[in-house]
Amino acid sequence: MENLIVEIVNGKHVTKEEALKLFYLELEDLFLASTKIRKKYKGNKVKVCSIINAKSGQCSEDCKFCAQSSFNKANVKVYPLVNIKKIKEISTKALENVGCFGIVSSGNFLNNAEIEKLCEMFKNHKKVSHLGVSIGKISDDTFIKLKKAGIKKMHHNLETSETFFPHICSTHSYSERKDTIRRAKFFGFKICSGGLFGIGENLKDRIDLAFTLKELGVDSVPMNFLMPIKGTALEHLPTMHPIEILKTVAIFRIILQTPDIMICGGREVNLRDLQSWIFQAGANGMMTGGYLTTSGRNIKIDKQMVRDLGLELETE
Repeated sequence: MENLIVEIVNGKHVTKEEALKLFYLELEDLFLASTKIRKKYKGNKVKVCSIINAKSGQCSEDCKFCAQSSFNKANVKVYPLVNIKKIKEISTKALENVGCFGIVSSGNFLNNAEIEKLCEMFKNHKKVSHLGVSIGKISDDTFIKLKKAGIKKMHHNLETSETFFPHICSTHSYSERKDTIRRAKFFGFKICSGGLFGIGENLKDRIDLAFTLKELGVDSVPMNFLMPIKGTALEHLPTMHPIEILKTVAIFRIILQTPDIMICGGREVNLRDLQSWIFQAGANGMMTGGYLTTSGRNIKIDKQMVRDLGLELETE
């Protein structure tokens, strides 16, 4: 196995079978390869992003992990699309400290009136090129409207492998999610797509997800780690062990090579004092501030962590 690490460091692209074996290596051996690959493609630059939960709760989809699903019984705020002026103010303020700001909505899609409101705001946003949207299933007509409004980045998570997906969601299919990504690429959007780990999947599911993302040619991969929320179908699951998370991140970097790898939801709860190790594992970015229904870490603390490691923030 040591020879495999040497081969990876020297440029080898692993197969699924080889990638699965990497989980059984020592963390230090994985870091040797993942850090070298990160530096090769990303240097010492670190990306920082943040989001707004622009429309919350009462989602018609039955994703077992999600507090916003109407099928779950989590105590979560419910509100319609936030006032457009407020979204603009919050995003403008956030972009003083982060490089990308995502507008996220609950539900399978936004209606035409909601899309029109957002597009009007995007057209008048001075930093529209730094904005992204995560608004569920999108029609070709909506893709065209968003592009004309100046949006360049689209977020649409696959969540897990195609095999395991039916175990966490039954109200829409994996093929629908892949189709949305392919059409977004067709219309020229940069794609942010990743998954959620610790939801009952096995190691093979994680490897399959990584290879699917590689096949789709996504630009950025957000990696989230389950924070079991009371009232959801997965409330009984334990949090992931930090070493398991770091190995997963490292293997994703080894498989994917070039995309941004962003550590997002669950970072604080699952990694605890090992949060700074994500960069040795191959990540080159993180989400800060807060998540959809849970709080995150103060951006000042995150930025100081990056500086203390001798890395450079792309937002500065």
